[in-house]
Amino acid sequence: MAFQRIGILSIGEMGYHWAKILTSRGIEVLTYAKDRSETTRKRAENVGVKCVPSTATLIKDADLIVSIVVPSAAKRVATKVAKAAAKSGRRNLLYLDANAISPMTADEIGKILQPSGINFVDGCIIGSATKMDKGAVVYVSGPQAARIQELESYGFSVRVLGSTVAQASAFKVVYAGLTKGLQGLFVELLMGARRFGLLDEILKRYEESFPGLLDKVTSSIVGLRIHAARRAEEMDELKRTFGHHGMKAFMAPAVQKVLQSIAELDVGKASDTGAREGDLLETLELFFKKGLLQQEQKQSSSTEQIHAAG
Repeated sequence: MAFQRIGILSIGEMGYHWAKILTSRGIEVLTYAKDRSETTRKRAENVGVKCVPSTATLIKDADLIVSIVVPSAAKRVATKVAKAAAKSGRRNLLYLDANAISPMTADEIGKILQPSGINFVDGCIIGSATKMDKGAVVYVSGPQAARIQELESYGFSVRVLGSTVAQASAFKVVYAGLTKGLQGLFVELLMGARRFGLLDEILKRYEESFPGLLDKVTSSIVGLRIHAARRAEEMDELKRTFGHHGMKAFMAPAVQKVLQSIAELDVGKASDTGAREGDLLETLELFFKKGLLQQEQKQSSSTEQIHAAG
């Protein structure tokens, strides 16, 4: 039986586009947003999401709950849902964690939900929020993973990786290492090109050498105005995953630092409709003017004095 009521926690950029697809196909989308920002509540209103008065109501009414939050909030959201389910006595609720978390975190979430009788599906989203029904894929794993394929009735693409919880999360962190790695690398190099007055020339050369590559990353770089902190968390999840399995990550921590530096600029403002503002050149110029990757003036002056003395 296809889902009729789907709860989404929360209506951020990705959650907004999920809700938009579902409501356009006649699905009732529910959320609990009293502890969320005004922007989140407006997004929910704009796309026809029903805001319920409590997590308990969400648990009672939803056929499926999808968690789409920042990695650091994934366990907290799961814990709230587990407590509400235990208190209400609701059994066999299907819960999809679609966050960019480590496999260890996925295992922990499974253990949090299990005592409440919640059926946990580990998942991840590969692709742009705006293309959830146009090429993006929801990868899932776990004993109940096949049930998520019901979302295909509403335009989603779902692929089952296997019956083991944490396979989807492992898939996501490794994939995220590439996408966020490219974002961090391009930003760092293009900041250098801007500093040397060579931005236009290097962009042309990149396109000639690697046709289409930068174009694929451009939208994500623009999105760093708002999502850099979230993506830095993803790199931390990748680093921890490697460490847990006896591997040392060198690239992930470096990318994490670049993304965290962008987040600290605090230059983004979330949209009520999940839209992204600006283009690549505007974004790079904004980062440059805000001093991204530029050393402290005191340190720069010291270096100049050393060179002068030499």
